[in-house]
Amino acid sequence: MKLNCGSRDNPKIEWLLYLYYRANTSVNEMYNLQKINPKNWQDYPILIQYFDDLPTKPYCSYVKNFCEIRTKKRAIERVYIQPNPPVRVNYIVIDIDHPNGIHNALYDADLPPPHLIIQNPKNAHVHLVYKLKNPVFMWGKAKPKHIRYLARIEHGMVKKLGADASYGGNLMKNPMSDVWTTYTTTAPLEGYTLKHLAQFVNLDVLPSDDEAANDQGFGRNCNLFDQTRPYGYNESTASYSALVKLLTPIAENFNNQFEIPLFKNEVMHIVRSIARYCTRTDFTASHKAFSETQRARITIRWGDNTEQQKQAMQMYADGIKKTIIAEQLGVTTRTLTNWGLRKKKK
Repeated sequence: MKLNCGSRDNPKIEWLLYLYYRANTSVNEMYNLQKINPKNWQDYPILIQYFDDLPTKPYCSYVKNFCEIRTKKRAIERVYIQPNPPVRVNYIVIDIDHPNGIHNALYDADLPPPHLIIQNPKNAHVHLVYKLKNPVFMWGKAKPKHIRYLARIEHGMVKKLGADASYGGNLMKNPMSDVWTTYTTTAPLEGYTLKHLAQFVNLDVLPSDDEAANDQGFGRNCNLFDQTRPYGYNESTASYSALVKLLTPIAENFNNQFEIPLFKNEVMHIVRSIARYCTRTDFTASHKAFSETQRARITIRWGDNTEQQKQAMQMYADGIKKTIIAEQLGVTTRTLTNWGLRKKKK
């Protein structure tokens, strides 16, 4: 059904017509909710795409709090399954632990419809699955700003849906399992762009990119990367294998501090990415460039003090005390020390 809202010159009438449409149209009619038959999952294009996007050997399980690794064909027989490979994110999965999840997703949250709704028939709790048009690479081809953007959008969606903020997304309800009731919607098969999803999220209430404590969802990947990488930078002269050996226990220690840790293979991808970067990067050049940048900033702020430094050095060599030099040149003794005016060791 297509709603003709009339003239845009009268937004009040347009809004009243929309409310009338909402009141007289069921959720099923508005979003064409279609209940799937798990035995014939290959009849549904979104599930074919979902199967293709699964990891080659996903984590899966018949019960919570336990994981095993199986091939795709075996994994889809399990009740829970890993939705995304460690190196990229194809799907945002939201966990709603209350019986109004479907209503929140399709009516109250003002978000585009999810591609899949997977409901527990016993308590009506749901997993909402949103396909991304362009996968977000977590490492390798990854760009940190894209990962942070994804984490912030996910956080905003969780808040709007009243979803479980502690859900880690490692395992989700398997949409091909007959234990659950799964629905498809009118969501576009090609998926949503992050830019499109961001339009529905209030970015003002999201955590800032440099906020340290962000241990939810994809924020764990950002946090683990930021906590581990300084240890790699400090040992950048080491070999790749030595860095991996050094960083692995450090990353695992940080990961174990999360309420819901990342899978071990996800941690190893982060470690290898840091080690690869460190062994390929000339930090000497970057440090030199940083020093030159700092020097340029100081010059802009305080002016060129090259002549002052030379004068101070000559006065100090002539035996004049630092306090007197500082007074005559209009600087502090700390500045003179930074210029290199230090007592010689006997």
